[in-house]
Amino acid sequence: CAAEIWNAMADCKLNRDSLIIALGGGVVGDLAGFTGSTFMRGLPVVQVPTTLLSMVDSSVGGKTAINLEAGKNLVGTFCQPLLVCADLATLATLPERECGCAEIAKSAVIDSDEFFFWLCDNAGALAARDMSIAQEAVVRSVVFKAQVVAADEQETKGVRECLNYGHTLAHAIET
Repeated sequence: CAAEIWNAMADCKLNRDSLIIALGGGVVGDLAGFTGSTFMRGLPVVQVPTTLLSMVDSSVGGKTAINLEAGKNLVGTFCQPLLVCADLATLATLPERECGCAEIAKSAVIDSDEFFFWLCDNAGALAARDMSIAQEAVVRSVVFKAQVVAADEQETKGVRECLNYGHTLAHAIET
């Protein structure tokens, strides 16, 4: 799939002045970030996440990866987006099952008692898609994740490992 995208980029004659826009969820953002960061040794990428999960997680931090048959996220790059533009109105277009609340809960548990208890008090409203609560949850989650990423951008200092909380078990189950 990445090769098809690189070939399409070449066919469209993208150059160093081109911009990659990732419009979609986490898979789209990862693939656009990965292919954008490797085509011509790196083009700027704008993330436009359309799911709650991608708004609070995959669009923030610049980690991009693709899966191989041998395992999940084995090939990737770090590609900090030029811009992240999240429009909460897109959430109204998604089925109820597309929640993303687990990633917000993870951030709340790791970040602070204040965030955790705020989420406990507002979880029902978040699940019901109260837009003011969703906005607050996105802002709190993004601020938390951005602080962690700023302290360990390329996951070399051990700080960013806390963001993998829950992922390791989930990846094992998925595999």
